[in-house]
Amino acid sequence: MPGSSGPMEDRLFYCGVSLLSACSWALGAILWRRLGERLSSFSMNLAKSVFGTICLGVVLLFVGLDPIPARSVVFLALSGILGIAIGDTFFFLALMRLGPRRASLMGSLNPVAIAVAAVVFLGERPTLVAWAGILATTFGVGWVLWERSPTDRGPESGSSGIRWGLLSVFCTAGAVLLAKVGVASVPTIHATWIRLLAGSAGLALWGVSRRELGGWVAPFRSGDILVRVAVVVVVVVFGGFWLSLVALKHIDATIAGTLNATGPLFILPMSVLFMKEKLSLRAVLGTGIAVGGVALIFKG
Repeated sequence: MPGSSGPMEDRLFYCGVSLLSACSWALGAILWRRLGERLSSFSMNLAKSVFGTICLGVVLLFVGLDPIPARSVVFLALSGILGIAIGDTFFFLALMRLGPRRASLMGSLNPVAIAVAAVVFLGERPTLVAWAGILATTFGVGWVLWERSPTDRGPESGSSGIRWGLLSVFCTAGAVLLAKVGVASVPTIHATWIRLLAGSAGLALWGVSRRELGGWVAPFRSGDILVRVAVVVVVVVFGGFWLSLVALKHIDATIAGTLNATGPLFILPMSVLFMKEKLSLRAVLGTGIAVGGVALIFKG
């Protein structure tokens, strides 16, 4: 357990937490994909944020809400607005235009953006071995996802989808840096709740200003959709958001961002299991390269 072991064991533990978070994101992506035909990008993001805020709010009723420094609240709130209200909406828009495989490919640019931003703004200095792992992981993820999937929407892979994807990458990088600062002196579950609350508020205000909030909420009058969304939110909030912040608090933003970006690799076996897709040799080789990159990150 962290605290009773040495620094290297703690680092390995939190790297594992980050990988578990990536696995949760992958499962969430599969589940969201099944809901995408019935919900708009804004509806999915709003549901994820609001349901997640409620779930963590219930947890906080039992564990208690500790006093949080105003500075941390500001940074976490800004991170939630930038990363959740804006960035995740851009990602869902890209997902609908590019399809899951190619939209995830855009997400593989996240570690590059996070690494550059962390070096520039946080003064982080990953080792050469860690940099090699970051590059190998990013290349492996990108090579795997560059291969077209039969379920990708080729005709919809225009410039608008690429633009939304790139905007999502930039927002994610900025949100990670803000969260890294904000979570330093705050319990991770509190930090996750603040980010989700801010993201929910930002989305709601956006919907009201556009006079579209009613349309975003309308699909949730169906009990079936509510149940499905609740299941996805539990996976994404506790497995994705919370675990990613646990890792981010204890390891460099560059390393945490890279390991979280391996989520698409977990999608491959899930696609075989749940969607009966066949894996190519290129997918297997790319996965091997990315796993080797993760091993270098552990070592570095």
